[in-house]
Amino acid sequence: MAEIPNLAGVATKDLVETIGSSKFNAIYINWARTLHLLRQHAPGWTANCITANDDTLLHKAPVGAYLMIQFVHTDGSETPAIPQAVMDHRNNAIPYDKIDSRDITDTQRRGTCMAAAFIFGLAYELWAKMPMESGYPAPESAPESAPKSERPTAGVSKAPTAEAAKASEETEATFREAALEKGVETFAIDALVEIVKEKLGGDFNKGRATLNSKSAEELNAKYGEW
Repeated sequence: MAEIPNLAGVATKDLVETIGSSKFNAIYINWARTLHLLRQHAPGWTANCITANDDTLLHKAPVGAYLMIQFVHTDGSETPAIPQAVMDHRNNAIPYDKIDSRDITDTQRRGTCMAAAFIFGLAYELWAKMPMESGYPAPESAPESAPKSERPTAGVSKAPTAEAAKASEETEATFREAALEKGVETFAIDALVEIVKEKLGGDFNKGRATLNSKSAEELNAKYGEW
């Protein structure tokens, strides 16, 4: 029997991304990065979805459905299965007859990350809202004897210049928040952000204009698997 590894502390703060702002804020680690950590630190373990009695992946619930996700080792060892509900972008259960293939694939990815935290402790700090290791050396703190003007001023807000205010009209954070509220899936948002950075020179004002001109369904269909 393969030993179940303890992966607490493996995920570091530099891998964490943020969606939204103070109004609607969510922190997460991209599913691909999470699975890469799993391959590195838990070799031989692979995620598996257990089929329901009707041989489909969906297990029916009073409202909606869920997947049962476990990890299987190459030596045949298996972990307990963990349920993951099929939810919309607001974390509400999707009615069973409204679930489509995209909902299932998204749930499989999210559920695998959740199960990795539940079983292996991988990135559990995010779920527990605990501080994470930064992944970088800590900056040296200013000595107490240093003059006040030389001490760090991180966290102190300053009035932005006119140029800075104009440049910050639309940021990656506000772009992500708008996309999330529009109903665009996380994976499509990641793709759109990269497109804005690579093709629009990081101009999120132009990116927002494009976002506003497209429906969530169109964006999810086009960029969800980007």
